[in-house]
Amino acid sequence: MKKVAILVITLLGAFYHSLVMASFTQYSSDEVNFMHRAYLKHKPEITINEVRTRLYENQFLLQQAALKTPAIIKRQSAVGFSTQYHVERYLKNLFDSQLAIKAQSSQVKLDTYDSQWLKHTLGPYPKNGQYVQSLIKKMQQIDLTPILYKPINLYEFIDALSMQVRFKLHRGDSKLFKSELIKKRQFNIAFSKAKPILAKQNIDIEHLYEIAKGDILRPSIQSWLGINTMMHMQSPVLEKLEKQVNKSEIKAFYQANKSQFKFLSQVKAHGAQFASRTNAVDFRTLADNKSLKQALVISGKQDIYAQYNSELNRKNKSSWVVQLAFTTKENTISAVIRTPRGEWVVIHSYEHQFDYFSPEDETVRYQATKAIAKQKAAQQYENNWLKWQNKTGVIL
Repeated sequence: MKKVAILVITLLGAFYHSLVMASFTQYSSDEVNFMHRAYLKHKPEITINEVRTRLYENQFLLQQAALKTPAIIKRQSAVGFSTQYHVERYLKNLFDSQLAIKAQSSQVKLDTYDSQWLKHTLGPYPKNGQYVQSLIKKMQQIDLTPILYKPINLYEFIDALSMQVRFKLHRGDSKLFKSELIKKRQFNIAFSKAKPILAKQNIDIEHLYEIAKGDILRPSIQSWLGINTMMHMQSPVLEKLEKQVNKSEIKAFYQANKSQFKFLSQVKAHGAQFASRTNAVDFRTLADNKSLKQALVISGKQDIYAQYNSELNRKNKSSWVVQLAFTTKENTISAVIRTPRGEWVVIHSYEHQFDYFSPEDETVRYQATKAIAKQKAAQQYENNWLKWQNKTGVIL
């Protein structure tokens, strides 16, 4: 029975994969040229071939997401705008820059949607950010089609907005609500005007939808796959690969990249501490004219590093003044520096000695694991990208 279940799952996976691959889109040269003109405004040196490669790589990324992390296609973040919302902004800008379409239409009356209407209709914002079914049904019964030039109800409109915007609407921000309504209305008008114009140019507007989605989701999908980094986004791919890194790989990485594990192990230093900044400045001037060691003798000041015999190592770095000696440029008298306790110090750090972390050190293990996992993720990505090109017959 278990074997049958595994077989069924395998067949379903293969079937779903074939559906994803069957959705491959062949872009026309007119569509590539259209996007090339659009990209040129932001990246003047980009070539047509680079644009073509980017468009197909974005399509590959969307299919990777459909197979591995489908939720990201609808929304990159639970608190952000929907992908569809971003796609519409992207396309509106594209229409404005490439087609010069004016989306103006007859004035629409929005007086009904004032602050009281919003508060009464939406009620208080849910504490967990999730709408209950009763409110969803209520919003679904409010038709915005006459305003937005396209079949849509209030829930569909609200659901595409970010958590921050939705929160403000529940608080009765009618100005924001009307602004979002107008954005949506103008996009729908621009879309209806753009469709026949693009058709005459041999450009499928549905292809532009896919291109927009690919450009918008590209950073997030690549981050999920572990080949770049985005704030607040973890890569399950990297996490899995990191767990697979073994000791021999870490040792080999250490031997090949030993220079990056070099660290400052010992320094020598002299310094003085003052309650007054003025006195510290005077001492700094004296040290500059003579030497800091001579300035200590002339001024009768105690060397703050005397307890260490002026020889400092990493074991002493719990002390703030020792940390300062490690971060001060070698053979340089420091500026007058304020201590965490509000006093003032002037130091001279010299004879810096360097060493290497051992292959077993935690620093080596951590950095090597991260680097090896990224290398594997990049190779895995490249292999899948090439396989996709072979399966689709795309020649770049």
